[in-house]
Amino acid sequence: MDLPLHTSNNAPSIEAYYSSMAAYWNPVCPSALLGENPLGRELLGRRIVLARLNGKVAVFDDLCRHLGAALSLGRIEESRFLRCPYHGWLYNEEGRCVDIPSRGGAPIPKAACLNRYPAKEFLEMIWVCLMPRAKYELPHFPEFEDSFFYQLDNGKWKECLWKASPQRIILGQLDDTHFAWVHPTTIGHPAQTESPDHKVIKEKGYILSTFSVSQRKKAPSSGFSSALSAKEEELSTVHYTISAGPNWIHLRKDNGKGEIWALIQLLSPIAYNKSLMFWKIARNYDKDSSHDPFYEKIQLQIMEEDKRVIESQRPWLLPPISSSLSLYLRPSDLPLIEYHKWMEEEKVHPF
Repeated sequence: MDLPLHTSNNAPSIEAYYSSMAAYWNPVCPSALLGENPLGRELLGRRIVLARLNGKVAVFDDLCRHLGAALSLGRIEESRFLRCPYHGWLYNEEGRCVDIPSRGGAPIPKAACLNRYPAKEFLEMIWVCLMPRAKYELPHFPEFEDSFFYQLDNGKWKECLWKASPQRIILGQLDDTHFAWVHPTTIGHPAQTESPDHKVIKEKGYILSTFSVSQRKKAPSSGFSSALSAKEEELSTVHYTISAGPNWIHLRKDNGKGEIWALIQLLSPIAYNKSLMFWKIARNYDKDSSHDPFYEKIQLQIMEEDKRVIESQRPWLLPPISSSLSLYLRPSDLPLIEYHKWMEEEKVHPF
């Protein structure tokens, strides 16, 4: 049976994707990056500008209503207004123009206002919705809101660029049968190729997958204290809990002895084929900050191993399950199937 490759997505499918993703809270940048100056970003193929006005984050299209100059090149005045760099139009926190220097005292047209988007700050991250109201509330990540857990590098967000959609990256995190092939010296082991038994349920705003696998105690990615004294081929059971939203993933590992390691990855969809990933790690053991470089190095290695394969996948956007372009196999692909089905229900697909 010959199947079309669909190695690229057409303009209507890309616009449909942007429209569907616009209804969610999308992570845009760490709060620490937004200082005293406006900040330009790209989200779902759209230029936006972020500014702190009256102590709150305001987000607009990065286009002055006059002649379309980038407001991100302008400046903030009196901590309350955003000044365009081209002709000096001044906007307040609501996006309304309150001053046009060239008009003197003449009235300002009612149409001189910017498109403003809802924004929230949570976990030191700025989230933006490109629709008037988001479809779901912001996700919560218990380990990262609990002071008992130690966060890598004092909770500073790490970031990296991926040439892939958030959904492709999330499917990679939900997929545990690639461990032996993509991560033979980190997460996996060449001899551990069989799929575990999964339990997958759909919650409001995310898919939840739980399973247990045998992993080498000495694997550097295990992160657990037992890794230091374990023998090379000694195995232990690790319990995984993975929550996957439309643009975020929360992964929790538990060794059954009270040691918990957690990872969150927030995915900002810059475009249909490009995502900015923000990530953090938390753990309730080994709270020695001098060990952080080791944990970060291993996580970066795992991500690079995934990145090489995920960036090679086509089409960029998920094809419909009915197309059989993704030939899922049960039971090993159950988490992927359920996530993909949910994305179709959410209309986050191009066809």
